[in-house]
Amino acid sequence: MRTILRKGASEAVGAVIAFTILSLTMLYIIMNLLSLSVTVGEVSSVPTDYLSEKLVPYYSGNTLVVKNVGSTISRISYVVIVDSNLNKYIVNANQSDICSISPSTTLAPGSYAQIACTGYYTAVAIVTRSGRVFAVDPELYAVILERQRGIPMQSVYSGIMFTSTSGILRFLENKTMMVSGAINTAVRMDLRINSSGAIEADLNASLVIIGKNPSNNKLNLLVVGRGTPGSYINVSGSVLELDRDAVYRYRLKIENFTGDITGARLGINPCYVNTGSFCRIQMDGQADRIVLYSASSVLEDTVGLDPYVFVGDLDNNGNTEIVFVTQDFTTGKSSSVNDRLSMDSQNVYVDSSAMPIRIVFTETPIDSSKYSYAILSIRLFFWDNSEDDIKDNDNRVVLRAGIYSSQNGTFAYSTYLSYYELSRYRNVKPFSTSYITKDFTVYIPNTGEKYYVAVELLDPFHNESGKNDADLILGIEYIGIALAGR
Repeated sequence: MRTILRKGASEAVGAVIAFTILSLTMLYIIMNLLSLSVTVGEVSSVPTDYLSEKLVPYYSGNTLVVKNVGSTISRISYVVIVDSNLNKYIVNANQSDICSISPSTTLAPGSYAQIACTGYYTAVAIVTRSGRVFAVDPELYAVILERQRGIPMQSVYSGIMFTSTSGILRFLENKTMMVSGAINTAVRMDLRINSSGAIEADLNASLVIIGKNPSNNKLNLLVVGRGTPGSYINVSGSVLELDRDAVYRYRLKIENFTGDITGARLGINPCYVNTGSFCRIQMDGQADRIVLYSASSVLEDTVGLDPYVFVGDLDNNGNTEIVFVTQDFTTGKSSSVNDRLSMDSQNVYVDSSAMPIRIVFTETPIDSSKYSYAILSIRLFFWDNSEDDIKDNDNRVVLRAGIYSSQNGTFAYSTYLSYYELSRYRNVKPFSTSYITKDFTVYIPNTGEKYYVAVELLDPFHNESGKNDADLILGIEYIGIALAGR
């Protein structure tokens, strides 16, 4: 008990000393502010009511509020600000693009003014026309500064940066992956429809993903299933009978759809996983892009990425998710192959990455001569079809993130998320996922080169005698970066 008490006491003393040091540092800054009247340039002559001028600055959230508690009118001429590195600046209250003052720079006795600053700046004091400096209490400033010391996050991927597959295409390191060589398949698929216009369909689906295009409120769809008697797709009068042309499986991808859909709703609809049966999907409308990949015979092969990638706003929050999908039909355990249909047990549908999907965000360059490290923040969700988790699959990399060198065509530095980590955030059956945010610290080598944020998505499991046979669904909603200077 004495040891515990001594440890707690020492921690408390340490905390007091740390806060005292920080407060004294802030006090030093604030005391320096008292001499600011000689650095802001000319001020008007001291009025006779100089001594009756009294302003009290304090914080309300991130806004500096100034109250006139004196008996005379005060006029704010300058605002003293600091950046995240405690560099001090003085800006003209009436001409600054950094700070705004409302409702007015003139304060009658008893009135208030609010000072809001943009970017990484915090207002810490004001200078009146008489030359007096009114600063925030140093201990209060120490608290507010400590709360704001987080490095500002810059968005790399968010909002509606992508609204269709073509949006991803321009950021793919290897653009040919979209049409060839990206995915190993246990049942090969061929492109059967590549069109636009009117579409009418009656389908049996094992998995349906529907998301909005927030830029126009149209829908994007990925429908996965198998052709059964009576199922068909009619595109502009050309009819495809799926019980003949997709007897083993199909993937239907539709972008910018308007019209009627029954049998599924916005989000991920895990029909076969939850119920063991297909959803009946009926649709009638128009679309800008309609592509159907199907298999009418069994042939293990390597195919393109297009039928395995979906883009759309799944939860209607204005952010489009990038979703990588290798799941087709069923779940499984370590004693059986995961993705196979009980009605057709001799055929399996396990897909995997022949090579990782690498997306390089070239619109956000990072100057390595200016920054020493970064924090990458990724908001994502994950699901896989293995009910036995770590008994069924090895701990392989599923997502890699880092900074990419376009000169060398490789990551300059990267980190990753593995299967064992991600499998904690989902329930296999019934289907359930959770959005999570993961932060990664990334070192930036000082080479003078401009680097780019890049992510790799991959399914590393392709059926090794009933093990390592997971199929997955991996979605990314947001990527941000915070940079630390050298």
